[in-house]
Amino acid sequence: MSVTGVPVVVLDFREGGDVPADGAALRRSISGRLPDSGRAHAGDLRFLVIDEPDGLTAHAEAYELVTATPTLGSVRLLCLVVGDLAASRHRSAPRADSGPYPEGAGRRLRLASALQSSGNGVLWAADPLAGHDPRTADPAAETEAALGSLTELLRVPEIFDEVLSELRDAPVPAAALSLRVLEHDLSAAVRESAWSAALARFAGGEAPVTAPPSAQDLPAGIAALLGPAPEQSPTSLLRSGGPSDTARRTAARALDELEAARARLDASAALLTGRGAAGQVPRAVERAVDALRRYRELVAGVLRDSGSPGVPPGDALARLADAGVEVPAPDHRSAGRGTDEGLQRCTAEMLAAGLPLRAAAARLSALAERVAPVPAASGLRDLDRVCSEASLRRVSTGAPLYFARARAGDLGLTAAASFLSALWPWPGTLLVLVTAAVFLLGGALATAAHPGRTAGGRTHRADAARAAALLLGTAAAMGVGRLVTVPREAALAGVLLGVAGSVLCVTAWWRRGMADWWDATGTAELAARLAGVDAVLADALRRQWWAAEERTRCADGARTLAAVLRGAALEAEGGHVTAGVPRGPGDGPAGPEDWADPDWDTSWADTSWDGDGDAGRADRPWAASGPHGTTAGGEPAAAGGPSGPAARPRGAPAADPPWLDRGAGDGGPDLVPTLVADLADATVDALRRYAGTADGARGAPGAGGAPTTLETAVSRAIAAARLHLRDNGVVPAPSFARRDRLRGDPTTLLGIGAQRVREVLGTGTDQGGPLLLCPPAQLSLLSRDPAEARSIAFAPQAVRTVVDVRPGGPAHGAVPGPMVWTASGRFAGTLRLIPLRAGVVESVRVRTWADDTAHPGRDHGSAPGPGQERAPR
Repeated sequence: MSVTGVPVVVLDFREGGDVPADGAALRRSISGRLPDSGRAHAGDLRFLVIDEPDGLTAHAEAYELVTATPTLGSVRLLCLVVGDLAASRHRSAPRADSGPYPEGAGRRLRLASALQSSGNGVLWAADPLAGHDPRTADPAAETEAALGSLTELLRVPEIFDEVLSELRDAPVPAAALSLRVLEHDLSAAVRESAWSAALARFAGGEAPVTAPPSAQDLPAGIAALLGPAPEQSPTSLLRSGGPSDTARRTAARALDELEAARARLDASAALLTGRGAAGQVPRAVERAVDALRRYRELVAGVLRDSGSPGVPPGDALARLADAGVEVPAPDHRSAGRGTDEGLQRCTAEMLAAGLPLRAAAARLSALAERVAPVPAASGLRDLDRVCSEASLRRVSTGAPLYFARARAGDLGLTAAASFLSALWPWPGTLLVLVTAAVFLLGGALATAAHPGRTAGGRTHRADAARAAALLLGTAAAMGVGRLVTVPREAALAGVLLGVAGSVLCVTAWWRRGMADWWDATGTAELAARLAGVDAVLADALRRQWWAAEERTRCADGARTLAAVLRGAALEAEGGHVTAGVPRGPGDGPAGPEDWADPDWDTSWADTSWDGDGDAGRADRPWAASGPHGTTAGGEPAAAGGPSGPAARPRGAPAADPPWLDRGAGDGGPDLVPTLVADLADATVDALRRYAGTADGARGAPGAGGAPTTLETAVSRAIAAARLHLRDNGVVPAPSFARRDRLRGDPTTLLGIGAQRVREVLGTGTDQGGPLLLCPPAQLSLLSRDPAEARSIAFAPQAVRTVVDVRPGGPAHGAVPGPMVWTASGRFAGTLRLIPLRAGVVESVRVRTWADDTAHPGRDHGSAPGPGQERAPR
């Protein structure tokens, strides 16, 4: 687990507020203060306990419970002692080698033995305000506000660990505290405004119905579900010998017979030999239409009975079996495996690309509509389109046959043939009668071979127009013969060409007239209608049954994700995710492996405490405040040090302690886009975590375990982004942010540069040095040896590249320690640990008269060692 993997658990033992009665109560307290107690207990635990000097022995059992918390890692405890050291009630006689007591003799910091074990330490902050203006209207509130700021600083994991490390190396693990801190962050008003703007942009406006993601933007498994089903012959869906197969074969056979009759009638010789075939056509057409109608009705019944909404799958399959229809082959259903992971990856890519929540939800909804199985009954509309009953009724052989038409082309050919035939000089001009006979005989044969003659179909031959054309052509030829002498060879050739041309015209007119007649009867579309019925059946079965399980799961998953994103957009738009993030002394920032739980119990914020010893907590505004730097009501705290000459009215926001300087920025151009990207990354990470969490590992609702629903996961993700902004600022990248994302510098994010950080870390003057949190009356209790003091300089890791700091930081008269770079982007400054003088810290073994079995291994009334004292509980 990383250094900052588990947040610091803050417990306030003053007046018995958070003192656990037993191990179960302590575990409940931890669960309410860690984002994910299940994972937190698997590693190291950090506790920051706030107490008063008398509580160090009075709460000895509680400290033993804390240090003995079950965990696979280690337990580290830092106790922040607040208040003056009272005179010891159990003074020991001075040893011969100890010399006379210093000024302030009798004041002792008496530690229970549990606090002196390895990994524990004590910080003494007698005056967290480092002096206050006596004219202040409410000094207690200002002191508590200063204590809240100090708690926020010490709960930074890197600073917590470094302080413990320095105390562990000291002869006695207790020291007084002095510090100078810069809070390098946005102002409270700007932070809230930027967060609201980011939420609104992340939610997006109402998105219209849009097209689903393109196939190239989808994982292969989902793209396969959007594409066509594997090629499969429609006849392979019909069981051989079944009702559907029999009806289709009958229709196909009738159409084949009709096609054979058409082929015979379309030939030129049909004018002479097609009369018998023509007589069979009406009956063949009737059989084909009836067979196609029966097959269509059977398919319509299959679609209606097996594919209507509400028909159970078992009943639908039974009805398909009764009709002799089989669903697509099962081996094609593996196309959509891994759809859940694919959908979440697709959603993550859309959000990572900057798509707002509502726009991504619209695309997911469109995808669900496209991929979801469609009941086969919806194919009835397609069936009516390709083969309606009305279209079958329109098929009729009574359509007229247009053998010849009174058109310029046809009449011109007739006149030309008669002209050529009449070029022979008289009496050879009479040979034109042969051509005329061909035209007249062709018309008579066409009338006799008309397939629809028995059904009342007429034959249009344009006899009058063709006779006029024959006469016109003959007259023209006779006129030419009077003007010129036509050689006999030319005249003979003309007669032959005229007769041959008339024969060709008659046969061409017949084939053209039959093609038009077939089209007019509607029989030419019967084969296409049969193919259309087959296609509708196959498509309906594919849309309902092919890969139905995977497509249903994919559609349900897409709809669920869309609903989750729309719900998150609604919450973001309404600001619920902002208001739903609690803040208190026990809430820690979300670490890299933990989510913030929006369902955390916020009963600690109630100022009307009814429990024993809890009434005093109502005057601690930092314990029920909003984000750091704001009051409980959300108003920004006043900046600067102590108040001026005029006293502040009671109820006004408490001033910052003199050791805290707020470098509040107004935000840069990259602030809101960065927060939007953080929200997207948090949501993407939540989807990834939820997909990778086994169902058995998900806790019960309201528990601290993994989220039980996707909605909870996304809500926790957005809350985690809010917690990161509140606890770490916007400068450092969150743990859930994409590693390939470029993040702006402090200037573009905060609107302020890093000069303030350089100043707070680089100054060596007394004016800029750390301020001691100890009243002058108790300075004599501190060691005066500069070599024993330790100085810790700290700054955000995000400004490391722009801040040139000497390793160890400014000493200010103390031995410099290592430079601490924190993941949090809020605090920079110097913290100095000043050990207490020899004899001020006493180790006490507390005797308890409680049940010995309650805390096994506890020392009950053992004799105190040198410098130790036994005290009652």
